[in-house]
Amino acid sequence: MKPLTLLKAAPLALAFAAVHSFAISEDFIDPEDGMLDASQFLSQHMLGFLPVPVIITEPATGNGLGVMGVFFHESDEQKKSAKTTGVIPENISILGMAATENGTKFGGAGHIGFWRGDTIRYKGGIAYPDINLDFYRVANVDLQNPVELNISGPAMLQKLTFRLGSSKWFAGVYQTYQHMETTLANDIDIELLPNDELNDKVEAFLQNRLDISEDTSGLGLILEYDSRDNPMNPEAGYNYRARAVQFDDAIGSDLNYTQYQFTGLNYWRLSDKVNVALRLDYQSIEPAGGETLPPYALPGLRMRGVPAARYQNNQAFISEIEATYKLTPRWHLKGFGGAGFVAENWSELTGDADSVESYGTGFRYLIARRYGFTMGVDVAWGPEESAWYIQAGSSW
Repeated sequence: MKPLTLLKAAPLALAFAAVHSFAISEDFIDPEDGMLDASQFLSQHMLGFLPVPVIITEPATGNGLGVMGVFFHESDEQKKSAKTTGVIPENISILGMAATENGTKFGGAGHIGFWRGDTIRYKGGIAYPDINLDFYRVANVDLQNPVELNISGPAMLQKLTFRLGSSKWFAGVYQTYQHMETTLANDIDIELLPNDELNDKVEAFLQNRLDISEDTSGLGLILEYDSRDNPMNPEAGYNYRARAVQFDDAIGSDLNYTQYQFTGLNYWRLSDKVNVALRLDYQSIEPAGGETLPPYALPGLRMRGVPAARYQNNQAFISEIEATYKLTPRWHLKGFGGAGFVAENWSELTGDADSVESYGTGFRYLIARRYGFTMGVDVAWGPEESAWYIQAGSSW
């Protein structure tokens, strides 16, 4: 489980150096194997947190730097427990900020809760993004050359689910709100398309939607099945989530549409050293009355090696596989690859949609064995370029 999408962790060497600067070194040595481990510090100190310098290598925004803190809050009962692995803290809090070379800035806070013996789960966050991003689909038109837009404003999301009896099923509600202003990050001085009629359509859309603030407010339902052995870094089990969210002026939204998402995460432990995982992800939107949505509302391909917002449409599907080999209990090697598809409708998505493929490799270090929390680096190659990513927690 990656604790919110703002968790772009730092290189292990930097993170380890920061950890050592915060306390006595004995707090960061695991007595069982003598290896570097932050479990004791995070579990026993009320203000203990994992300080993480943030290094961003997202191709869509350029390189950047930031800082983040991850706080693990255990219950009094958990702190007294002699259990040294597989502990799921009642609460995890995240604070972070970052900036990149293309002028993008971001600040936010998040919280994850496993309450009442993991019968109630909560995930929420607030953020203020000020993002400069290239968009290749505007006004339902695919562009030859991107339009760089600045998207800024406060945003929040909340997810609350309840376990159904003693089963592995959860059901609950999802709420999201954004107050976004869209402006041109750079003046357009090139033809976006050879077709003048389509250029006029895009230009008219931008003229009507730029330099105004829009609210997107959504409320929906969630159904989830979760049998993972550890949500922090699963090695076995399944996590299937279905979500339907309605954006409507009745709940304060300037845009009216329905959003659907289905995610299936599958984890298999083939041996003590080898694990395999499979991710399936489908997203779609249905605008009300043929409404044309702004680019930031469209589904897209969120894959390592693929720039954000590069491939968008009304429908998006991703399939990705990842294999893990444990060199030691602490050090893990990874290899991954996948394909994504975007299309305007379901029949096109399952028919003639072109695939977007990426692949890569990486490593993880088990920095907090008590929680199964890992950190590491991935290098990925996509259709246009390569990129490297700093990972904290599970890959998905």
